[in-house]
Order: sequence, then C-alpha cells, then structure tokens
Amino acid sequence: MSRTGDHGAVPPEFSEFFRAEYPRLVRTLAATGARVEEAKDVAQEAMLELAGIWPNCRRPYGWVRKVAWHKYLKIAERDRKRTNGEWQACLHPQVVQDCDDPDEREWVRQQLVELPPRQRAVMALYVDGYSTDEIAELLKTEVSTVRSHLRHARVALRRGLEGERGDGL
Repeated sequence: MSRTGDHGAVPPEFSEFFRAEYPRLVRTLAATGARVEEAKDVAQEAMLELAGIWPNCRRPYGWVRKVAWHKYLKIAERDRKRTNGEWQACLHPQVVQDCDDPDEREWVRQQLVELPPRQRAVMALYVDGYSTDEIAELLKTEVSTVRSHLRHARVALRRGLEGERGDGL
C-alpha cells in the first residue's frame, strides 16, 4: 500500500476534501498577504503533506491550515530578509554621497540603516524625487501609509541628529 492508498490512488474522501478546501485555503492565504501564486503553491504543498498522513489525521481542516500558514510564514520571512538586505546594500547612494565629510557619510548611512525597512524604502524613494502617490503605487500601499512612513522616518532621523549633535534642533 502506498502513502496515498492502494496502487497510488488518492482516497475518495481526500479528493472531496481537496476539492472543497483547496480554494478556501488559497483565499485565506491570499487574504493574509500572500500573492495568489504563492498561496496556490503553499496550499498545494500542505495538501500533498496531508495526503501522506490522511488516514491518521483526525483534524484535517485545522492541520492543513496550520501547515500552510507555517509554510507561508517561512516564505514571507525569507522575502523580508532579502528585501531588507537589498535596501541595506543600496542605502540610497545620493543621500550618502551628498555628504562631503567621510565621517558624516558614515553617520548618514548608519541613520538610514537603523530605520525600519518600509521607512527606509519610502525615504529613499522620496529623496530620489518620487511623489508620495508614486511611492504608494511602487510599494503597492496606500498614500496615507506612505505619508505615515515618511513622517516617522523624518522624526527618527531628526531625533538621531538631535541626539548626535546635542543642539536640540
């Protein structure tokens, strides 16, 4: 007997479960932030794992959602780390190069590194000359969210400047 039943056939109960739950699982993952293709891949992987343990799984609905959610979180974390690394690698060269003093250049670079990734991205695009509307479109977010990130980034940079110079600008 194979892991999917006699002669490699999928048990009828699993086939019914898959047809009913796969689309729901994809919608759930997409609603939590996964891209549709990502959600389909993750849901399919979770369903394949479930097929392997189907006869012994007492709560397939919860099990498959939990497995799919954990798989998606791994992908999201990997993507977050990659994006964060890309932003740290480029750290907006124009802002850094506009500084004449090497120590000042390093200070600006350090201030930018300390910003959260989204604030850093918004600030870099804004300094590049993009409008808040354009940034929102590029980052696929609301204009109000871009303005909020920009405001928080400015406050953080201002605090860093005040703390460094001690002159209470």
